[in-house]
Formats: sequence, structure tokens, C-alpha cells
Amino acid sequence: MTIIDELTADLDWRETELALMKVFLQRRDFSPKQHEVLTRAAWSLLYSHYEGFCKFSLTLYFENIANTQKSCIVLPAKTKTFAMTKEIKRLKNLPAEDFISSLEQFTNGPIACAPEFPDVDTKSNLWPNVLEELLEYADIKCPAVDHNRQLLKSLVTSRNGIAHGEKIFEEITKYQAMENAVYQVLYELAFAIETRLQNKPFKAEDDAQGCLFDFL
Repeated sequence: MTIIDELTADLDWRETELALMKVFLQRRDFSPKQHEVLTRAAWSLLYSHYEGFCKFSLTLYFENIANTQKSCIVLPAKTKTFAMTKEIKRLKNLPAEDFISSLEQFTNGPIACAPEFPDVDTKSNLWPNVLEELLEYADIKCPAVDHNRQLLKSLVTSRNGIAHGEKIFEEITKYQAMENAVYQVLYELAFAIETRLQNKPFKAEDDAQGCLFDFL
């Protein structure tokens, strides 16, 4: 199964759940109170699929890189930084002499090995700036995030209020606008991931030597 097949399959079941929820929202045999409860549930479900797909797709993306690249050297600077997160933290905590010694061995050590990425951390509140930081590490552009920034912020804010037991009720018309924004981001992200993996240095092993300190 290709990465686009996996992304499509994951999107399919999420879209099915959201579509079923919308069917319930459009029923006329529910009382206003029942509709209010359903709308709150729909808001929470929409956020869960927004965060869930972003985390799933970026995790899949980094796993693909880790499984196909033999060295961190060829990675884009930000992706290299992400891959070396654990090692950079270790270096920062070393005494001066050990730090210098580790640097002297660096080109033949961690940076020459296959990348090992940390978990994709959405921080349980996937604000647009959090997603943009992850996209920078991935060396992926997704303009839909910035284009829908205010709607995504509103989604996270309302979801947090609902999750914390606040009496928040959003109109169904606002939910529709929010759902459209989320789909724009998810579709564009899936396409951007598939496209990025079709280009260097991921399409084929690139033997060009990266700069040792371009991520420090």
C-alpha cells in the first residue's frame, strides 16, 4: 500500500463518521435541546478528526523517511533538526569537554545514521501555529492552514470549552464553515505529503553532503 493509499483510507473512515453526524444534525424530529447536544458532539468530533488526521499523516510521513533514508545528512535542515532532537538535547547537557569530544565524532556518529524522529506532538491543542511548526519540520507547505487560521482557532477554542464542561453552543451554520475549513487543510496536507515524498531527497537517495552545522 502506498502512502497516498494509507492517507486516503484514513480520510475515508473519518469522512464517513462526520457525514453520519451531519445526517443526525439535519433531522427534523429532534427537539431543540437534542440538536444542541448533537451540535456540541459534532464540534468535538470534528476537532478529533482534524487533530487525528494531522497526527496520523505526519507520523506516517516521518516513518516513511526513517525507513527509506540511510543518513540524516541528506535531510532538509528543519527535518534534520527534528530527527536529531534527542541528540541535540543530550549534547546541550554535556560538560564542555564531553561536548567538544562528541562534536568531533558527530559526522561519523548520529548524523550519519538513519533518522529516528520523535513522536509527532500535537500538544492536545492543535492550534494553527503548532501545526505550522510541525509542517516546518516536515519541510511541507500547506497554505490552507494560514488561509483558515481564524476558523481553526475558533474550532480549538470551542472544542476546549466543550471538553472542559462549559456551556458552549455553536450554530449549525458555523459548524458547516468549520467543517469546510478542516477538509481544506486535511486534503491539502495529504496531497502535500504525497508530493513531497516524490521529490529529493526522498524520492531517491541523495549522496550530496549536507552541512554539519546547518541545524545547530
